[in-house]
Amino acid sequence: MSDDETRNKDKMTTAQSNNFRPGAMQPNASISRKLREFYDAVQEEGIPDRFLELLERLDEAEKNAKAVKAK
Repeated sequence: MSDDETRNKDKMTTAQSNNFRPGAMQPNASISRKLREFYDAVQEEGIPDRFLELLERLDEAEKNAKAVKAK
């Protein structure tokens, strides 16, 4: 990137940030808030029974494999 392009980019960023009213929400703040709400909702969901069953079967298979190697 040339020096002129860098200066123009800096000017655009500065000009854009000056257009916000005091106390106004930045555009990224809104996106961040929505993503956080979505993430929190996903965290609250329970783990499906089918997935728990698969994890239990995997644990059992690993134990059996270790027992066979130990013999």
